[in-house]
Amino acid sequence: QGYHWSRAAMQHLGADSDTLALYQLLKAQNLVVSKEVTEENRHGQGSDRLTWFWGINNAEDSQKNQWMNKFYHVNWLKAKARYDRWSEELKLVQHEMFWIVSWFGTQEATWRSRADKGIKDGHKAYAEKQASMWAKFQPRA
Repeated sequence: QGYHWSRAAMQHLGADSDTLALYQLLKAQNLVVSKEVTEENRHGQGSDRLTWFWGINNAEDSQKNQWMNKFYHVNWLKAKARYDRWSEELKLVQHEMFWIVSWFGTQEATWRSRADKGIKDGHKAYAEKQASMWAKFQPRA
């Protein structure tokens, strides 16, 4: 409420458009608490952005203000940690997919071997069907 009164006073006193653009209207979505702390791995956190009012300090003010420097430093560290987690996750998923495809190939080879060793026609047919199924899984994975 206090911010709205201050902004209205600035308008009433004839603040220029650049100043009013810097001190935007404060909306409810600007005051949402970040879920980073409570939900570290939640979906969609890569698109999180700082609310506009965290960027209103000019370079000179931010150099003088240790609290703001710490704030930006912590925010950068959180973003870096998030990037590192997702990079690691990407490597793990790629590695897992390699092993899945390899496992499909092993299953196909196992069933082809069983088909070759099969004595009865029914056993051979079943083994060929299984081998064919595993072979179709490989390009789809």
